[in-house]
Amino acid sequence: MEYKDISSVRKVEEDLLLLMRDRTEFSSERKISDELGVSRSVIRSAIHRLESNNELIRVDGKLRANKTISINMLGSGSMSEELQMDNQDVEVVQLSRGLVNYPSTKIKRFFDGKKGSKLIRIERIRKNEGVPISYEIAYVNNSCFPKLLSSDFEKGSLYKTLEKYYSVKVAYGREEISCVKADEKKSQILGIPLDFPLFKVSSYNFDADDNPIEHTDQFLSGSKFQYILHATNIFDYKEDLD
Repeated sequence: MEYKDISSVRKVEEDLLLLMRDRTEFSSERKISDELGVSRSVIRSAIHRLESNNELIRVDGKLRANKTISINMLGSGSMSEELQMDNQDVEVVQLSRGLVNYPSTKIKRFFDGKKGSKLIRIERIRKNEGVPISYEIAYVNNSCFPKLLSSDFEKGSLYKTLEKYYSVKVAYGREEISCVKADEKKSQILGIPLDFPLFKVSSYNFDADDNPIEHTDQFLSGSKFQYILHATNIFDYKEDLD
């Protein structure tokens, strides 16, 4: 490919993204070619590059713009509430639910785990317009919340279920955000390439009496999410050392 061809492809990439601002999906290559006044081979090259960068995605064979979802780092609500505030059409799919031993020493310390006690492990994915956007694993203490072992978390949120059956509300929590690479399982679940960058968001949540309630590890595609910080009176934020 000559230099002028590379320049044309990059220009078309920008034009395609501009076109998608006001469209839900792409027209045919022929219509786009006529609209932009470039050859179909350049259109194909531009689309291929945008798909490789995950800026375009295919849903049922149709190309759509990959619209990034914004999440407030200081938000205390559930993921579903955050996505609804961003006007996202979210579907929750439960993959598994069962009793497990403590998966790590850190999680055992968080729950103040005792020998022989078990956790309820809830594995779910979230979809937006049919596209997987997050994979998450939540843990709650089975001895405290046994009814959650038979609850349906596709129709109801974990927080609302805790409130319904146990009158328990999450009052505050701590989040740890890091970047990891997608392993084979996560790449298959989220429909992304192996080793693709993911946000890993580990949350540790407590009730108003400082009792540990729930721990979740969420894995979010780095190309679909951005974390933002909206804060006022920032000098009032401090660690609770009491």
